Amino acid sequence: MIKIFPISKITFLKMLIILAVPSEVLFGEDVFLRLTDYAGGKINLIVDSLDIQGTPKFIRNVKSIDRIIKYDLDYSLYFDLYSDTTFFNDKPTKSAVLLRISAAEPNLMISLNDFRTKEKIGEFTFQISDDLRDSAHQISDYIIEMLTGEKGITSTKIVFSYQKGEKKDLALIDYDGYNFIPLTDNDNYNLFPCWGSDGKRILYSNYNVDRLILRLLDLTTKDSRAIFSYQGLNFAPDYSPDGTKIALTMSKDGNSEIYILDLEKKKLNRLTKNWAVDCSPVFSPNSREIAFVSDRSGMPQIYIMDIYGGNLRRLTFHGDYNTSPAWSPKGSLIAYVSRQSDYSQQICVTDPSDFNPIQLTFDGNNEEPSWSPDGLHIAFISNRTYRYELWTMNWDGTRQRKLTRGLMTYAPDWSPYLK
Repeated sequence: MIKIFPISKITFLKMLIILAVPSEVLFGEDVFLRLTDYAGGKINLIVDSLDIQGTPKFIRNVKSIDRIIKYDLDYSLYFDLYSDTTFFNDKPTKSAVLLRISAAEPNLMISLNDFRTKEKIGEFTFQISDDLRDSAHQISDYIIEMLTGEKGITSTKIVFSYQKGEKKDLALIDYDGYNFIPLTDNDNYNLFPCWGSDGKRILYSNYNVDRLILRLLDLTTKDSRAIFSYQGLNFAPDYSPDGTKIALTMSKDGNSEIYILDLEKKKLNRLTKNWAVDCSPVFSPNSREIAFVSDRSGMPQIYIMDIYGGNLRRLTFHGDYNTSPAWSPKGSLIAYVSRQSDYSQQICVTDPSDFNPIQLTFDGNNEEPSWSPDGLHIAFISNRTYRYELWTMNWDGTRQRKLTRGLMTYAPDWSPYLK
């Protein structure tokens, strides 16, 4: 059961002061391009001590949920967390939100109050399920959306390919590295996974005798069916954010080119037509443009075109080897991989309208970036631990964290918001 209390105009104005700037400005292009720490815009969140009544098992479960919620809220980048009110007691001008978590078996109660005025912002009651992490993530996402108006990503997942013996399989993992779920087990090569825009399906490539075919996996039924099985390569797919198209690389006509499938019209169109290798297409957030890699200039560089193959322009000029474009959900940045002077592969970001690259990674080789749906985090693979494992970092390159342990991983793709 969830109760939301109406916020008065005065309280609403105070919340805007807490937020410092509205979200459309906070996450606008100018902030993204500066890649500076926007801690001044974070909400001060005081997480009060727990009040729990119940069996020893229930108490342990609530404490576990409390730890996960704190991690989620800290990871989100929207909050500065405090364990008590000491910091604010002698600072009357400092605004904060007081988060109280109490529990009486089998329910957990969350309340949010303005620390200064004591006005109630909202409260809700949640019945804890057997899946403690899922329960905690649902609560975290609700808190984030209630206080910021932005959806939380704590219930999202990352799909990736990983080494299994001589072959490669697909798996899912929670955004924080927990809950490993294998998706394929077919003694084959399963590559380049890509989320469908509805979060219920995954496109991927799979070897079949003499060709690399494109398959679609339904996560509900677990059924997998072939979408493209043309002679040659059918790989590196990308679903358009509006769910109406699929872009992919195909070599059915003898050369790797970019194609686009209109799912409504069931029509396949070839977008690139030249001697060069064109590959790795990714849609812009408005589904109207595609970034891709081409070696038409002699070495791989990133280009942008519209979904009809027109208005072509080259994006990258810094460095002689740039690959793996990934368009941020708000459209303000494109992450990509650039070979450096020491021949290491590093992740950079740039403004898609005015090329101005900024390097985010420096240790080892770092490749295959994929944005979280809120645009505040990037998943990638890195061999800084002597094998390619799955990592995440903040959008400005800070707080780089390893998610997997001992798996050789490839081609991560962060899910959309999951219902």
